[in-house]
Amino acid sequence: MSTDNEKYINSSQQRALRTLKALFGHEFTGISSKQLAQQLDTTASQVFKDLINLQAAGLAEQLPDKNWRIAPLLGREAIKVMHTLDSARRRLDETANRYGVAG
Repeated sequence: MSTDNEKYINSSQQRALRTLKALFGHEFTGISSKQLAQQLDTTASQVFKDLINLQAAGLAEQLPDKNWRIAPLLGREAIKVMHTLDSARRRLDETANRYGVAG
């Protein structure tokens, strides 16, 4: 990362992004804020603030048992990326076949 950009790095935002990344893999049963705090080596209070902000952005949701997981919206957006990549792969294969190049 360029040192010119370092002045734009915000530790609170970075912590929230680490919290978001830590939610991946817990889509079914979720993970508790206490477990997240331990995993991220921070306080439960800080994690809870991050989770509330992620929830407000539509990126995380709290389950009835109080565990947290990524929100379905984020999963749907990831599926869009996969569809775009699949479409690009098909177009590339089509082009390669037209030029007689085996894929």
